[in-house]
Amino acid sequence: MNARTIEELHVALNAAIRRGDATALMECARECDAIGTPATLALAAHTRGQAEYFQSNFTSALELLLHALQLQEEIGNLKGAAFVHLSIANVYDAIGDNHTALGHNHRGLSIYQDLGDNKGVAMVTSNIGNQHKHMSDYPTAMQFYYRATSICEELDDVYGVAINLANIGAVYTEIGSYPSALEHLHRSLALFEDLDLKRTIAGVTGNIGIVYAQIGDFPKALEHFLRAKELFEELGDRNHVAAFVGNVGSVYESTGDLSKALECYRTALDVCQDLGNQAGVFKTAGSIISVLISLGSYSEAEALLVEQDAMVTDDADPVIDREQSRALIQEHHGMLDEATQTLSSALEIAKKHTLPVRQAEIHSRLRDICQKRNDFAGYIEHNNEYTRIKEEINGKETTTKLTMQEAQREIAKERAEHEKHLSILYSTLPKHIADRVSRGETVNDHYDNASVIFLDIVGFTAISERLSSAEVVQLLDGVFTALDVVCKKHDVVKIKTIGDSYMAVAFPSTLPHFIRDDNSLSSRVNEESVIP
Repeated sequence: MNARTIEELHVALNAAIRRGDATALMECARECDAIGTPATLALAAHTRGQAEYFQSNFTSALELLLHALQLQEEIGNLKGAAFVHLSIANVYDAIGDNHTALGHNHRGLSIYQDLGDNKGVAMVTSNIGNQHKHMSDYPTAMQFYYRATSICEELDDVYGVAINLANIGAVYTEIGSYPSALEHLHRSLALFEDLDLKRTIAGVTGNIGIVYAQIGDFPKALEHFLRAKELFEELGDRNHVAAFVGNVGSVYESTGDLSKALECYRTALDVCQDLGNQAGVFKTAGSIISVLISLGSYSEAEALLVEQDAMVTDDADPVIDREQSRALIQEHHGMLDEATQTLSSALEIAKKHTLPVRQAEIHSRLRDICQKRNDFAGYIEHNNEYTRIKEEINGKETTTKLTMQEAQREIAKERAEHEKHLSILYSTLPKHIADRVSRGETVNDHYDNASVIFLDIVGFTAISERLSSAEVVQLLDGVFTALDVVCKKHDVVKIKTIGDSYMAVAFPSTLPHFIRDDNSLSSRVNEESVIP
């Protein structure tokens, strides 16, 4: 294989990052090392850092990426430095250090803006939205996502649009707007499937599972979680595998299979600890505490809660989980006043971050404590709030929207399958036959005479060795396009092309007993100067 140029390596690097392909990244890094210039050595370090990140080796990823940043700055490659800042931010995001990630993203954004690089601006703008989402600042996150989407649409960047649709869908999930969440997530998934990007397909599939879990459709949730887990296992991404093992555990917990839930959570916790993912450790520890309380293992739950109190996270959701678990333990010990105070603090966090689902949960808990305390006024207050919020989230209008969206997706899926079937039909059969098949007719036509022609380019292997890949593609395109024109002129049907080979077939015309002179096709190939 001929060595790739620096420009080709940059293209390959971007493609491999989109796919999450660590193997391709390492191949790029070796080629960069072989070139040996300061620019390619910086790119090699960046590429290896990305590969380590995709394999969840975050410590080595940071070491390589920080070295890459230093090399890019030494040679004055501002665009390269901005891209490395983005990669470093992704690593810090993965381990739950949102503030450091935000710092690197803002430095990258500043460089891209100075360079007038709108594609880079869009990428970093979306990443900044992620940091605000992880810190539960959903209004700010949405502003950045919509801003990034607008830029991507102007640039016709389908990948960027799909990423931001998925992020917007995730925010809608957090705030309990499930129809909007599913709408955006399914639009994103369709775009990623068209692009055939396994990593992003896996992520969006898992996010759709989260929506189904929230609305209580646990079979669909489990189906999506297991599919996402399987895809991330194929990619060797242990960090995301751990996340979806935890999500599978949440389905088991919700359906009452506590032993399986605990097994999943402990598996996920071990992986998060091994990877140094503190955000994952915090969240999964909270899930284990919840199951231990449900099993009546209060002493073990309290011990783990003390450990969790020593941890830090910017994500409001697991903090609310922790405080709810604390209140359950306090309630178990008869400390109803303390439990009420703990839940009230959790409610303020849920209100601050506009988390209606969590608000409903806490009002339900406060309502139950008021009943135990014979606080009738408090019971009515919290019950009314609980009922109001649940109706807003799961009311008739929401249910109708979800049902309609599901029906529309099924119709769209059937239409896509039908169009795919027709495409194959018309590409392999003569039009008049394909028309009849598409109308549902059974075609058993018999022809006593038919002609088949096979064409290929003499010496193609030798020719292709002398040309670049782009020139080979251009040559084949010119030859096959010209042959298509000749075939159409002489009522000959192209069947397929393989490499430099071209196969076509001719049947008798609609006139009875018509004998075609298909030898004229092969002679007129030369007469009409097919080869450019």
